[in-house]
Parts: sequence; structure tokens; C-alpha cells
Amino acid sequence: MEKAKWKIKPFNELSLNELYSLLQLREEVFIIEQSCIYQDVDGKDQKALHLLGELNGKLVAYARLFDVND
Repeated sequence: MEKAKWKIKPFNELSLNELYSLLQLREEVFIIEQSCIYQDVDGKDQKALHLLGELNGKLVAYARLFDVND
């Protein structure tokens, strides 16, 4: 079984493809699957570190990480 490859990046180091993939995944999970209608692009991405998990070149896991002091 292949293991996911993990990356942590600040917002300004995300590639356009990574940004597109993470926004697409967030939309699929939170808005479509969980029927959670809210403003996803909330102005907090620039302050977060972005944890991306890829399997076979596809984004399969994602989280935003925030400093508790911000």
C-alpha cells in the first residue's frame, strides 16, 4: 500500500495547481458532502500553513493550521 506524501506550505508558496486542488477538495467535503453552506474563501488562508496529503499525485487530505497566538 502506498503512503501519502505530506507537505506543509505557507499560502505564498502554494502553486496555482495546489491552490486549485485544495479549494476543490474543501468544496467537495464541506459544501457538497456535509451540506455546510458557508463562505469557504474566508480571508484566513493567507495566515494559515497548509497541510497537503497526496496519494498517487492526487490531493486526498488537507488542513489549515493556525498559530494560536494570531
